[in-house]
Amino acid sequence: MAQPNLVPPPNPYATPDGAVAAALVWAGGQHTVRPTAEVLVGRDPGRCPIVLQEPRVSAVHATVRFEGGQLYVRDEGSNNGTHVQGQRVQAGAWVLVPAGPTLRIGPVELTVRLEMP
Repeated sequence: MAQPNLVPPPNPYATPDGAVAAALVWAGGQHTVRPTAEVLVGRDPGRCPIVLQEPRVSAVHATVRFEGGQLYVRDEGSNNGTHVQGQRVQAGAWVLVPAGPTLRIGPVELTVRLEMP
């Protein structure tokens, strides 16, 4: 008698490389960014799901989104800038953020980890 097929169906949110979300990790916490969501980053807890308690971070500093297995960031016109791999991001432009310790919001260093199913 044949064994039943016990393989689960494919994850509809998985990307070709298998990542289903991205985790941002910093000294004060962690936040997971899931597909299709744009998430604000800043000091204002009333507007930003990712709150960074640092006076040099703007009230609404940047936006992050997870799409196609990758994390992207857009600076929202902050005073102290958003940096990817040491390069300042132009305000209003989406920039790919590779995994690792590559993202800085003002002076706050964040590490990007891709989450697999």
